[in-house]
Amino acid sequence: MTALSKMSRTDISAVISVVLFGMTILISAVGPAEAQGTTVIDSNASSPTVSYKA
Repeated sequence: MTALSKMSRTDISAVISVVLFGMTILISAVGPAEAQGTTVIDSNASSPTVSYKA
């Protein structure tokens, strides 16, 4: 903990920013992959009926 006490506020802020940026990159990389898990097989169930009036 002696190295942590020698760090300035700017250094601590920089470390926190890098950690949060890394977490953002990780979440954005993993999120879309998990969202692609399920697909709807019945196409009629996923879209409403459209009727055209002439």
